[in-house]
Amino acid sequence: MTRQWLIPACVVALCGGGSALAVTAGNDQHQHAAPAASAEQAISATGTIKSVDAVAGKLVIDHDPIPALNWPRMVMDFRLQDKAMAGKVKPGDKVEFTMKPGDKGSYIVTAIKPLP
Repeated sequence: MTRQWLIPACVVALCGGGSALAVTAGNDQHQHAAPAASAEQAISATGTIKSVDAVAGKLVIDHDPIPALNWPRMVMDFRLQDKAMAGKVKPGDKVEFTMKPGDKGSYIVTAIKPLP
């Protein structure tokens, strides 16, 4: 019976997202691992701006690995807490930013600054 959970468990574990499905041999109970960062904790990261949408208050960032979330390097859309922050950066800028969890697994950039 445990074999039927092996492939879905591997897929969930590979997809990440802060929690993984744990399947114990001989036990059909599911457990969710706690995310590495708490829901209220500010998370710092670095990356390169790919695009800026000042009207929508969004950035696309090619971010470096984020150990606090167990995220590898990837390109993601981020919402800005304040749309005015979009004027601080432009595509190609290397940046340091701080984010916090938002709705439905999204993250909101709360501070951003270009790196030298």
